[in-house]
Amino acid sequence: MRTLGMAVLGLFLGLVAGALLTSAIARPMVDGDGAHIPVGVAIVLGMLMPALGIAGAVIAVLVDRKSRSGS
Repeated sequence: MRTLGMAVLGLFLGLVAGALLTSAIARPMVDGDGAHIPVGVAIVLGMLMPALGIAGAVIAVLVDRKSRSGS
């Protein structure tokens, strides 16, 4: 149950990091008229949040297992 909790915590932290990073990257990338973002950048930004969420879950579980085996 602890591993599941750590995975959920890592997922949420990864999603928060993805939202902050996406916002920080997208704001300067918007065109001068404020309406368009290049398609390639939009695809990358769209995949960034879920990818960081999954990475956060995996990293949290690995860190939890490492800390449990070390103690």
